[in-house]
Amino acid sequence: MSEPEESGELFYRGTLLRFARGTGRGVVRSASSGREVPFELLHVVVLGSPIGEQLELREGMEVGYDVGWTSRGLRVTKIFPIRAEDSSGT
Repeated sequence: MSEPEESGELFYRGTLLRFARGTGRGVVRSASSGREVPFELLHVVVLGSPIGEQLELREGMEVGYDVGWTSRGLRVTKIFPIRAEDSSGT
């Protein structure tokens, strides 16, 4: 897996390819390599959501993410939802 973008960002960029709210399982597709990395929400730290605000993860949304190795292989460990106004670059 390549390094996070050199724009000073702390996370890899990708798209939430699949997310089953009922089970909390999903898959993120890397923007740079197209690699698909699974996750279970129970084992993921979600950043950028104020306490008490409804978690708004949905398929197709752009996310920043970090990964780690588990006994089941590479998994997403942190997710940072990127709002449309955040990805405009201004």
